[in-house]
Amino acid sequence: MRSPCFVAFILLSIIICHSYVVSCWSTIPSKLQPWRRSASSHHRREIIQQYNSNGDGDNESKVSSDENEQGPAIPVRRLLLSYALAAGTEYVLSQNFVRPGFKRLHPMQFFAALGDPQSQSGVGAEKWGVWESGDPGPRGIPFDQFDDIVSNGKKSSPVGWEIDPKSFWLEEHGIWMEAPRYNLQPGRYLVTGGRLRTSVLTIEPADENGVKKWSLDGGVLYDVTHLPCRSALYVDEGNGGSPLNARREDFPVKPGGEMPQVQGCEKQDYAVLFVTGVEDV
Repeated sequence: MRSPCFVAFILLSIIICHSYVVSCWSTIPSKLQPWRRSASSHHRREIIQQYNSNGDGDNESKVSSDENEQGPAIPVRRLLLSYALAAGTEYVLSQNFVRPGFKRLHPMQFFAALGDPQSQSGVGAEKWGVWESGDPGPRGIPFDQFDDIVSNGKKSSPVGWEIDPKSFWLEEHGIWMEAPRYNLQPGRYLVTGGRLRTSVLTIEPADENGVKKWSLDGGVLYDVTHLPCRSALYVDEGNGGSPLNARREDFPVKPGGEMPQVQGCEKQDYAVLFVTGVEDV
């Protein structure tokens, strides 16, 4: 775990950089916005000189009119920069700071969660899964290897996880992933979507019917979902469902989007949560 001094240094650096960028941005005339990204420093000086030497009143009026039509660009950029600062700060904190009473997980784990995105609690956590070895994507099977795997009846992936072409997981790029481990252990976990919130997720012990409740101490399930990570479980319905039926043109899936259907399969989308810590008991 990083020391508080290190975390404070990172946050102070982010705030200083943010303030500097905003102050520099606001000094550039809004009429020159089209050149802000593409023009070199030399070209920008030439453009500024050109505008300074033009004393035509009509031109000045036109510039003012253009600015009014374009709207206030600076506040929008400040808003975006502020959002990026907040998200970056949350990410730094989630990766380098663990709340008292929790221990940091190495590597970070990934939960596959089911539930209403706008709910703070629910049931069905016994159907959730966890990838304990970190991001399952890099350990997955790329699209161009599906035919070799299925046609030759291979039972394990190149890195050793068990293959089941009748019940398989795909992620947002169409990569065939290993199945997570189901039946999460009851306990309290630090979860985040890498955006603006880190919450404590509580998984309750199973009741007499085997049902496990879950709850967050703040926010809703959507708030701690990592939107770029999309995942779904596909199960053969007995109609020839297979990874080979997945269509390359359906990928990648946009952040927050629904995973595509695969012919012959029943699909279940899962939310992906980053798990950065677990209660130290």
